[in-house]
Amino acid sequence: MTQTDDARLAQLVGVRGSKTGYYARWRGTAADLKRALAGWSEAERRADELVRRNEQIRRAREHLARVRQAEMVSAERHRIARDLHDSVAQSLVGIGMHLEWCQRHTDPDAPGYDRLVASKELARAGLGWVRSAVDELSGLEQPGTGLGQALRDLAADFRAARLLRVSVRVSGDQRQLPTAVEHSLFQISQEGLWNVVRHAEASRAWLSLAYGDGQVRLSVADDGSSDPALAARYLAARSPTAGEAGRHGLRNMAERTAELDGVIRARRRRGGGLRITVSVPVPPPHQAAAADTADTAAP
Repeated sequence: MTQTDDARLAQLVGVRGSKTGYYARWRGTAADLKRALAGWSEAERRADELVRRNEQIRRAREHLARVRQAEMVSAERHRIARDLHDSVAQSLVGIGMHLEWCQRHTDPDAPGYDRLVASKELARAGLGWVRSAVDELSGLEQPGTGLGQALRDLAADFRAARLLRVSVRVSGDQRQLPTAVEHSLFQISQEGLWNVVRHAEASRAWLSLAYGDGQVRLSVADDGSSDPALAARYLAARSPTAGEAGRHGLRNMAERTAELDGVIRARRRRGGGLRITVSVPVPPPHQAAAADTADTAAP
């Protein structure tokens, strides 16, 4: 390399001297470039991380909004259920109580007797519909306690109307049952208590709900004067025969039990009175939940 080349090189790179100085300056420039590229990569990584975190925050906010909306809907459903229970249901219980008294003190041959009986049945059916609506609106506060709490509320209704002193006992591994099973067992309980009020001349009644392996057992007992053999005959009868008109409540209980593929029996209660027991097969908890989900999704 000539002196002219060296001078030109020094002018271009700002280095006077040998080729070694030129290469050293070049290596320094390459290192600066590498550091710049590394800094750019780190900035890009931080930008990607910021995007991910912003997405997580957005999803968290959406989830929180859904939770808050669900809480508001649940609170409103419970308020409506409470109002229905405390007003409409209690009024229907009172109406049924007065109609029951009127029926007992009215001559069966009187012109208005049939209308009185029909009105009482309508009040009882209306109470059942309201109770079902309250149960659906309230939902299950804890798994497996929905039916037990519904029976306690039912007993409280009868006590408040001074129809019966009703006690409730729930035992076993409590769990959520299919909605159709819980609804039918509640209706059987209600029908059984009304049957006690109408026919047993009882002052006390007991509802017992027992959860077992593969089945649930419900019993309605009283301290009245009903004949277990006669009750068993009514439960077994598919249709009323001559001289056995009436006792539709027992037949309704038997029909609802048959719809659940269950077994219903009547026997004398220890200590006097009648005990009607219903045993119903139920699926395992995970199958019950799946059945409820399928029912909800069905059109």
